[in-house]
Amino acid sequence: MITAEQVTALTAQAAQAATYPFADAAGNLLPDWYFNDAGIPVYLGPEVATRGVGIYGHTADNLVLVELLKPAALQLIVAPSMTITVLNSSASWTGLFDINSLIDYLNTPAIQNLAQIALYQGAYQGLIDAGLLTGAETARYQATFLQPAVRWGVDAVVAWVEGTATPELAAQIQITARQGQYAIDFVDTYSPVLNVAAELGAFDNTVFRDEVDQAVSDIIGNDKIPNIEYTDQLATVLAVTIPAATDEDGTLRFAPGAPRG
Repeated sequence: MITAEQVTALTAQAAQAATYPFADAAGNLLPDWYFNDAGIPVYLGPEVATRGVGIYGHTADNLVLVELLKPAALQLIVAPSMTITVLNSSASWTGLFDINSLIDYLNTPAIQNLAQIALYQGAYQGLIDAGLLTGAETARYQATFLQPAVRWGVDAVVAWVEGTATPELAAQIQITARQGQYAIDFVDTYSPVLNVAAELGAFDNTVFRDEVDQAVSDIIGNDKIPNIEYTDQLATVLAVTIPAATDEDGTLRFAPGAPRG
């Protein structure tokens, strides 16, 4: 089973990967950066085509998959420069969860988090359907494919495995795959430090948030992964049941160009 801690670490790593500088040396916001209702800097410029939007850098395709953006909106993005124009149109949004605009989405981090979790669930099933996962692998092995599948799409990961991805895409997928491994390694290595309470019913590996945040800061000591905030409500959502893992790690066995069999 991929635990709540492991999935939270994956989302934290995804958030860190989607973090960009937002201020100059004098502390002034860079062009196209604004503060949302909570005073958090958000990007609303043309580079959303490559950066994505929000905490996790969600793409227009991601937003369609979680039914926040209308599928027809993708047809209007005929060039990368059109991405921000389409996302800024309220007509592009479905209204799910009362998200009727890009500003609504950027002002609702809880919905962004739920969207990220939904993307993990969908990508996991997509990888099984594609034959890249069976559900019996270790969490580290699964994360090697799951993290890039959420960011770049299941089809892109399949292309990477089969050696047909472009060199640029393959390089990006490999970076994201290693980020997934890093997140799992962190939890597996330091979970004895982070777990400070016994399991309670439906909550998996209950923890005290402040001690977790401090432990993460002390252990990592750099900005590769942000402080992980464990939320009790999300812990029940994040627990993904997966059949028992085998002893085989097999990490990056499916390197670009390598056979699957």
